[in-house]
Amino acid sequence: MNPPSSPGAADGPVLVLGATGQIGLCLLTRLAAAGRPAIAVCRQPRPALAPAADWLAADLASPLELGGRRPTVAIHATGAWLLPPQLESLRAAGVRRLVCFSSTSMLAKAESPSAAERDLARRLTAAEAAVAAGGLSWIVLRPTLIYGLGLDRNVSRAAAFIRRWRCFPLAGPGRGRRQPVHADDLAAAALAAAASELGGAFNLGGGETLTYRGMIERIFSVLALSPRFVRLPLLGRLPGVTGALARRMEQHLDFDDGSAWPLLGLTPRRFLAGGLADLGDGAAGRA
Repeated sequence: MNPPSSPGAADGPVLVLGATGQIGLCLLTRLAAAGRPAIAVCRQPRPALAPAADWLAADLASPLELGGRRPTVAIHATGAWLLPPQLESLRAAGVRRLVCFSSTSMLAKAESPSAAERDLARRLTAAEAAVAAGGLSWIVLRPTLIYGLGLDRNVSRAAAFIRRWRCFPLAGPGRGRRQPVHADDLAAAALAAAASELGGAFNLGGGETLTYRGMIERIFSVLALSPRFVRLPLLGRLPGVTGALARRMEQHLDFDDGSAWPLLGLTPRRFLAGGLADLGDGAAGRA
């Protein structure tokens, strides 16, 4: 059974692993606004992004050396497979509550024709199992498709392609369901989860479900362009990862059943509700 969070965990310093990623940056912004101490961990610290944070350079391929820092909460906002080697260091540092971001890719890619994607699903599954057995009060959050700061590899890349070519390729009708979720909504979810006694793994999608084609049409709309699609070759002719990506346009990836957000006391925003700002800095100037 997952133990409840310890008294005081919601008040002490927060260790943010993966601080310069899209969720990490949103976490640092929220922590600064709340006046709560943050320890920002990444390979190449960028203090200008969050001057109030205590920045620590670290490669998570090796166990953390926190140098006397005593966080009460740790939020792992980078690849989940990097967390298991850190669990002993977190316990030793006095962490009492652990929030780990994983991904619904462990569900979507478990039976992918791509060996690399199957390996990713395996690593995520193993990481979640290690977190569950790690001896800390824990919760795992599995986002679906993340966007919001222009740092993602899905929405932002699609927007960049559309800005350049004024069209978008589809391998089929694009009926696969998607639940894109804003990075800042995930940061809010992590902080709410850290202050709660919830345990287990929760899938988190955004405030609406769209088809893949509908998601791309929304990007066209935000860029003030008329949707224009070009057809890719037949799926069976596309090799490797390219073929897997094309086939996934028709795959349903709506893993959030709507149960987690109310437990956290939150409501996620609709896709691209913030307009161009949700496509990252400078999107307006490139459109």
